[in-house]
Order: sequence, then structure tokens, then C-alpha cells
Amino acid sequence: MKNAIRLSARGFTRLSTLRFIAFAVIGASILPATAQSTFDVVGVRPGMTEAEAMSALTAHRAGMRIQKRNMSYNFRDGVQQINTEAFLHEVWVTYDDAQGREDFRLYFSPLPSASRVVSVSRNVSLNAPPTQAQLSSQLTQKYGTPTVTGKNYADLNLTWGESGKPMCWRSNPKATVIGDGQGDITDYLRKEQAKGRVPADFSQCGVAVAANLVGEPVRQLVVRITDYGLWATTQQKAKDWVEQQRQDAVKARLSKGAGPKL
Repeated sequence: MKNAIRLSARGFTRLSTLRFIAFAVIGASILPATAQSTFDVVGVRPGMTEAEAMSALTAHRAGMRIQKRNMSYNFRDGVQQINTEAFLHEVWVTYDDAQGREDFRLYFSPLPSASRVVSVSRNVSLNAPPTQAQLSSQLTQKYGTPTVTGKNYADLNLTWGESGKPMCWRSNPKATVIGDGQGDITDYLRKEQAKGRVPADFSQCGVAVAANLVGEPVRQLVVRITDYGLWATTQQKAKDWVEQQRQDAVKARLSKGAGPKL
């Protein structure tokens, strides 16, 4: 299946804030409820709908610029390539004014699951750089005592794991890999399962937060929050869903096969 099914990116779409939110609110009423994480970035947390996340970002700061990226899966029935229905994969939100630049990237669960935020990252430039001690104190007040702390040259990395749930993310003193850039999350987790680090049921994996404090004093703050359980389970459902479509397409093609008149 890995060689037969691929994820295809669709072009980014630019939307004004009002148009985006109006569209999202209309769609929100028909989506089922999903449990949301207690961890958040300026009010945005995994489990939110697109409308809920955009509402939080609108309340956070004015002047957002928005880009969206849709994606679809494609597979072959043995003769032709077939594309699945497109779905929202990623939303980029940028603020860039006198207050400084701030970027958010939101990743959403794929079809056939309901669209929900599975990972969010924030990258903010600090015009009045605090010390690492000052910013670490702020982060600890918000998220609690870090699960993992480490230095990477002048940078400080802090990581928090969801209480009572397995740490399905990987970490070392120099870096913690959480969220975007991870690649295929289910393939990664299966490798970790083989090492006894991840439970057999992906849904047991918790939410994790990673903060990267760049420099001393801190010139840039990067925070990522990812719900590994939600991301992995919806991605596995997507793989199973596409594989079933591929098998059905192959059967349909074979049932219509006919040789020439001899």
C-alpha cells in the first residue's frame, strides 16, 4: 500500500479574515464534538475545529494573513491514477506589523475523519528579548514543570508531556521532535513500538508541547503542540480508507475487462 498510495498537495488559497471565519462557522455546526487538549498556544489547542482555532487567533491579535493548503490521496487501480476527495491539511497564519512578526501553522486530521487540529506551531520574534530564565518562568507558569529540559548550544529546549499518558514523541537534550517535520507519524510510531516505547494502541498516546528558546537573551520563541493519539489514529484511518478505495477500484476495473473479438 505504501507504494500505491500517495499524498498530493493542492495549491495554497489566500482568504481574508472575515470570509474565512464566516465559511468556517457555517461548517462547524455539522461536525461532531471531539475532546480538546488542556495544552494550548494563545487559546489554540489540538481537537479544535478550523472555526474554533481561527476564532482564538482572531482574539489573539489583529491583522492576520491566512493561507490554506488542501491535500488529497492518490492511488492506481493498475491502469490509471485516481485521486480521493481533497481535504484541509494546513493553515498558515502570519502577523507582521509594528509589534513584530509572528507565524502559526495548524495541521488538520485527514479524511475520512472529521477535520480537527492535530498540531499547532507558533514562531514569534521578540522585540524586547527576555532572558531564558524569565521566559522559562512564564512557560512553567502556563504549562507546569517541564518533563524534559535540555540545552543546544545557546538555545534552551523545554518539553511537556500529557500527564498519565505515554510519551510517544522522541527527545534528546538537543532537540525534541514534535509535530510538523515528523513525516509519516504512524510509520514512526510503529518503529518505536518495536523498541517497546509506544503502546500498541496509538490512541493512548498523549499531547506534547515543545518550546525552543533561541539565544540568550531570547530573540525568538518557537512552541509546538501535537496530539499524537489524534494524529496517529486519524492518519491510520486515512490509510485504511484509501486502501479500501484502491481495492474497490481494482475490482471494478477487472470486472469491466474484455478482450477483442477473435
